[in-house]
Amino acid sequence: MLSVHHNHQTIDLFLKSPTDYFFGRAPMIYDELSQSDILFVGVNPSFIDLDKSLHFVKVNCVKNDATAYLSKLDKVDFEALFYDLDSVNSNIKLLGDIHKVFRQNYPYFKKFNHIAQQLNVNIEHIDLFPVRETSQKLVVKLLSQNQDFTNACFDIFLSALKQISPRAIIIENSFIRDLLINSSHPEIRNYFPSYDFKSFQSNEVGTPINKYGMAVYYTSMLTGQRAIDLGSYNRLIWSLSKFLK
Repeated sequence: MLSVHHNHQTIDLFLKSPTDYFFGRAPMIYDELSQSDILFVGVNPSFIDLDKSLHFVKVNCVKNDATAYLSKLDKVDFEALFYDLDSVNSNIKLLGDIHKVFRQNYPYFKKFNHIAQQLNVNIEHIDLFPVRETSQKLVVKLLSQNQDFTNACFDIFLSALKQISPRAIIIENSFIRDLLINSSHPEIRNYFPSYDFKSFQSNEVGTPINKYGMAVYYTSMLTGQRAIDLGSYNRLIWSLSKFLK
């Protein structure tokens, strides 16, 4: 499984980094990652209120036999999964299954799943940075002050990207769009072309194509208060359908 390699890389970085780089919380752990037609890329996993998060998990875990056992978690054990930093290795399965519950049920992923259904394709989602923090301002500050850590995160992300091997990549956050197209990382620009309309290669519907023939879509958020408007959302689906046909 691709997630096993990715999770081990993430934990290795977590163990050798100062705890404040991860805001004193366990890193992002995935239940599974697989090759896909479309890869959606977010910035970093948000960290919602623990009581609300536990309630969400308990309500939704029973929808899948593989995660139903999570309904037995109490608040103390649930909190320890994220804050007992000495036990991250032993909590990989629990953290991965919690992600599975969110991936299958949380509203944030609804538009991704809708696109997959509309186009009858396989999709995957991954966050560029494995740190659990809702405030983008704090994440920007962390990355701007720690370039080595940022590049290490890029390396882990690129490793997953190569294995997922999508035909199209959707960057749905303006901060990481700018971070990627302006990156000094030696490999990042091969995957994420800039807005140089005089020189970039594009497909028949005007979408940038990276060095490896993948279409790269820079969009706004697909969900939330600043979500992409309905017309632009439908045009995104149309463009993807043309490219993936």
